[in-house]
Amino acid sequence: MRPKHTILALVAAVLALPMAAVGQDEEAIEDIVVVGQKSIAELRKDVFQSEEDFYSLYNDLNDDAEYDVRCFYEKPTGTRIKNHVCRARFVSNAFSGHAARNRSDISRVANQEANPVMAEKSARFQEKLETLVAANPDLAEALVRYNTARALFFAEREASANN
Repeated sequence: MRPKHTILALVAAVLALPMAAVGQDEEAIEDIVVVGQKSIAELRKDVFQSEEDFYSLYNDLNDDAEYDVRCFYEKPTGTRIKNHVCRARFVSNAFSGHAARNRSDISRVANQEANPVMAEKSARFQEKLETLVAANPDLAEALVRYNTARALFFAEREASANN
């Protein structure tokens, strides 16, 4: 049975419960839980949304614009498939500067670890992230939601690949 049909069947069953209980002892129904499956596309969308929510909150708490993160979709050269990307401003600026200097596509930016300035900024970015997550429970909760969404997506993708 397809997930949409399963949800409709569960809703119909839940609506029928009060009718079945007529004339029986009155017992309050504590909780009704409806479980449905999401498609891989919906799970992927949840990952992207939770990632954007996390970085939006991070940006609100961050005090240095160079370390703000912007999420967007981009199409790598040679493909029509868009990738969801979240990138710190200092990385985007490095890509833009490299492309302007070399008139080549931005995917050929030098290895970040080999560039001492980029390595230092990357380490500072990681430090800022860790500090803000440790100091802000809402940001920590947003990170947990993002990681949970990623785990669900990858588990479902793996399960569907094995079937």
